[in-house]
Amino acid sequence: MTEDRKPTTREKRNAAERVREAARDLFYRQGIHATGVEELCRVAGTTKMGLYRSFPSKDALVEALLEEQCESGEALYAETMALPDPRQRPWHYVEQAAALLRSPGFRACPMAIVTVEFPDPDHAVRKLIDGYRQVKRDRLRKMCAEAGAPEALGDTLLLLLEGAFTSAAYLGNEAAAESLEQAARALLTEAYGPREGAPAA
Repeated sequence: MTEDRKPTTREKRNAAERVREAARDLFYRQGIHATGVEELCRVAGTTKMGLYRSFPSKDALVEALLEEQCESGEALYAETMALPDPRQRPWHYVEQAAALLRSPGFRACPMAIVTVEFPDPDHAVRKLIDGYRQVKRDRLRKMCAEAGAPEALGDTLLLLLEGAFTSAAYLGNEAAAESLEQAARALLTEAYGPREGAPAA
């Protein structure tokens, strides 16, 4: 494809998909600021012009990837809230987090990684992250309240989840997942009683 020819819709879509895939991997493994546009284009198999046709800026690409993370969180929340027994929902949410910790290649929460690289709370990227985290907090509080526990239990679960994701870097993923399960088991058993099929102590 020559630079002066207008790309087709298929070419634009494919370029955007390749850029997303390359950025998702590179940003997660080595950091956003450490990944240059030239390297990103090389891995994605496109040109700078091709990249900027799909995303007007590097920050816009970061925002697009964060929106993917938000969508995954939305899907998990919807799946959890679809469970018929409200008391099972906090357990399910914690179990899915532990499963994520155990997934191959997991090294940290992507949003936590991005937060470190964008310290300015007024930056559009940070506003997106901080807004989503507040929504997550509100949902956990609602989940716990609907299950018959104090809303504040949602805050405690949020701290456990974020602590597990952060500690995986030095504890190891399996140890972090086990610690999360053990701590959550103690809290949720006290609030709702033991759950059949919950991870054994």
